[in-house]
Amino acid sequence: MPVFNAVRFNEPTCKALYERVYERSGIKMKAYVAVQKRLLMAYALWRHGTEYDPMYLTNRTEHGKKIVPTSGTTQDQMAKAELSYL
Repeated sequence: MPVFNAVRFNEPTCKALYERVYERSGIKMKAYVAVQKRLLMAYALWRHGTEYDPMYLTNRTEHGKKIVPTSGTTQDQMAKAELSYL
C-alpha cells in the first residue's frame, strides 16, 4: 500500500520511476513492483543504519562470495524442525 500512496501523491523519485517503467512496459503492476523494490531497499538501508553502496554486489563477487546462498532453510526443513520440538 505505501507504493500506491507514494505514486498517487507524487513523491518525486517514486513517481519518476513509476512513469519510466510504465512507459517502457505498459504494465502498471510492473511499475508498482519496481517502486516497491526501491522502497524496500531504502527501508532496509535505514533499518540497518548503512549507507547505499552502488558497487555492493560487484564487491561481493570479486572477493569470491556468493550472491545467492547455496544452502538455506527450506519449508520442508522448517516443518521437520517444528515437529522435532513437539
